[in-house]
This record gives sequence, structure tokens and C-alpha cells, in this order.
Amino acid sequence: MSASARLFVALELSDVAREALASWASEAIASVPGLRPVGSEDLHATLCFLGSRPEVEIDPIAAACGVVAGEPVVESSFGSVLWLPARRPRVLAVSLSDPEGVLGRVQSALSAALVAGGWYVPESRPFLGHVTVARVRRDARVRPAALQPPPTSPVRCQRVTLYRSRLSSSGARYEALASVSLGSAPGAADPMSVVRRFYDLQAQVYGGEAPADSLRDALRDDVVWHVPGASAIAGEHRGVDAVLEYMDTRRRMTGSTFRVTIHGTAMIAGRVVQLAGGSALREGRSVRWETVGVFRVAEGRIAECWLVPFDQAVFDEIWS
Repeated sequence: MSASARLFVALELSDVAREALASWASEAIASVPGLRPVGSEDLHATLCFLGSRPEVEIDPIAAACGVVAGEPVVESSFGSVLWLPARRPRVLAVSLSDPEGVLGRVQSALSAALVAGGWYVPESRPFLGHVTVARVRRDARVRPAALQPPPTSPVRCQRVTLYRSRLSSSGARYEALASVSLGSAPGAADPMSVVRRFYDLQAQVYGGEAPADSLRDALRDDVVWHVPGASAIAGEHRGVDAVLEYMDTRRRMTGSTFRVTIHGTAMIAGRVVQLAGGSALREGRSVRWETVGVFRVAEGRIAECWLVPFDQAVFDEIWS
């Protein structure tokens, strides 16, 4: 049986915001028995709680979190005091304002990517951005009480982090596994957008309108391109320079007549799957082929691609 991990993805608060909220909470709950405050270092806003997942899924989940790299930094502030649930509360929380809808957009993009990968089941109730500041002790029952308002200072959130929660008798301990900086990949709001942007740039390269090096920023330095068969372009092209050379070779072999037609794109199990057709002139004759491309995207750039031709023999003959 494979090992599992209790996982969740959260919006990090700045050090200043955490300290201000922790200071407020220590004073606000002093007169409310039965509450256990959350340590300053553990204050965060949960975006998606995944629960127990196999450890082998951690890397693909972390990669899927890169969906938010193109979203802007969340500019928020602390809002109202929340007892959750209202009737018999288990936690005391403080809401986060979202006047521009950025927080909601970040959560929605993240949720969609994790649902597509099969790692997350969204809650039926609408998302409510909040920070849990205290928990009701196991043997206590707390009545909701009116508390002084939380601090009004701005809350700037720049990172989304995948955490592992380790439970013990003294409470949960959170271990950060991977983080994504908001606004780190402008224009790349999700993995499919990354792949679409890559194909737009690639069309210019294959048409001879731009050099292969113009694709460099769309690829990770350690990118790997898997091309099956026994043609002149077959093999595992490892590293950004090798992949760019592979693409330039295709351009040269077709005299800049290579064109790609995208038939459809889908997000499946954390990978972008794209059905595409190719056409070009090879030695004066028109050739066509069909392929499936499977892309792994990490931190807003393509990290790996598996090219799967419909007809391997035809594909090999075209590219020989």
C-alpha cells in the first residue's frame, strides 16, 4: 500500500500581516475560554483542501498549482470576525476582503486545475476567503461572542503554497512542499494557456518569421521532448538548447512551410493533451500527418512533451 499525505493549498500571508493578526487574536480571545490560538507562523488562507492523497501525486499536484502563476498578487485586507460554523463553532476566523475579485479568481483557477487532475472535489458551498486564528478545544463548547474588530492594515499575498499537514496530539504541523509566486508568469493563467502561447510562438518559428530562440522563455531549461520512431528527428531531446535545435531542424527540413492545425485541447490528469495536424512541403511534395501531444507544464513553462503520431510509419517517412 502506497504512503499517503494530507494535503492542502493555501494563500500565504506576509510576515507583517501574520504578526498583526496573531497579536489581535491573542487579545481578542483572552476572554473566551476553550479556544486554542493558531500560531503566527501557521496563519494562512486555505484555497483547496485535498485531504489524504498518495505521496506519488505530490509532484504532479505541485506542477498543477503553477496554474496561478499568471494571476496577479492578491491585494486584500482583514474583514469581519467569523465563527464557523455559526451555530456550534469549531473555529474562529477572520475574512479576507476581495474587492477586485482577484482572490476568487485565484481560487477558481486553482480549483479547476486540481479537479481536472482528479485530486480535488470542490465544496458545495461558495468559496469564502478567510484565515483561521483559533480552534475550539476538543473537550470545549464555545458560544459565538462579539469581539473587537481585526486590524485594518493592508494584506498583500504574493504566494500560493502546497502544504502537507502532519497531525499529532499537540495539533497539526504544516510542511511547505512547493510554492508558486503570483504574477510570476504574466499571460499564463493556466497550463493550457501556456501551451497555446507556445504554439503561437512556434508557428512563427516554423513559418520562418522568428528564430527558434524566441521559444526559449516558453520552455524550462531542463525541458525534455520525446519523439518516437526512427526518423531524423526521433529521440529524446533533453535541455532547452537541444529542443530548440530539434524545432529548427524541422523548420529547415520543410523550408519554412511547416504548419500546425490544432483540433482540440484538454486538461487530463494534470497534463495538457492536444490533438493536432501537421502539413508541409518535403522535397516538392505536400505531406500531412496527425499527432497527439501530451505536455507537462511547471511554473508557467513547458517542462516535458510526448509526441505520439497516429501513423508512425508515415511520420518516419515524412521526417527521414
